Amino acid sequence: MKWFVRFSLIWLLILPCGVQAARLAIVIDDLGYQLMPSPLSALPPQISVSVLPDTPFDQQTARQAQQEQRDVLLHMPMQPSRPAPLELTTLTAAMKKDELQARLRHALTRVPGAIGMNNHMGSLLTENPTAMRWVMEVLRQQHLGFLDSRTTPKSVAEHQAQAAHIPALRRHVFIDHIPTEDFIRRQLRRAIQQAQKQGAVIAIGHPHPVTLATITAMLPEMQQEVTLVRLSELFTPAG
Repeated sequence: MKWFVRFSLIWLLILPCGVQAARLAIVIDDLGYQLMPSPLSALPPQISVSVLPDTPFDQQTARQAQQEQRDVLLHMPMQPSRPAPLELTTLTAAMKKDELQARLRHALTRVPGAIGMNNHMGSLLTENPTAMRWVMEVLRQQHLGFLDSRTTPKSVAEHQAQAAHIPALRRHVFIDHIPTEDFIRRQLRRAIQQAQKQGAVIAIGHPHPVTLATITAMLPEMQQEVTLVRLSELFTPAG
């Protein structure tokens, strides 16, 4: 009986720590084509944002996000494996090293205060070790981290970031590739459950009104079950 009581007390003491250890970082991609949506500004500052370069409101959005004390990423367009409309500033497999790195450096000037970058599309380019090595060289020179959006299971981007000794993370859950409230709720629940199992999860969504409204509605539930964190809180120092 004494052993049982002692064990129960220990369990009660460590349970809150376990809950707190479940961390969830949410990144909202594809910003820059519009002003910062007011529903996004109303969300907690732990919600991070990623801004497309050379869009009408790229710099303004990045600066506003900083004022809101959010982490800001460069959402760098990269060539997909299937034909698709490309952004003005897209890294492609046909580029030589100097051209690719110059385009990336230019893109970084369009998103002031970025702590790192993640890829927009890129299912072709992120499978290319040479191109990813060139990307990581620039990020290392500018002391930036990298988040692999994982638009292909064959991506080598995270591995190349680690090889370049820069902080590297990967996306675990896409929350709104089917932009309905029911689906987004299920994906957010999935992200919460994964965070409780593995300790930390990164979820990526987009500034759709339904996405922002659903995150807002689920905030009390999320904050009871996981700790919302800025993306930068999950970066570990590079080796």
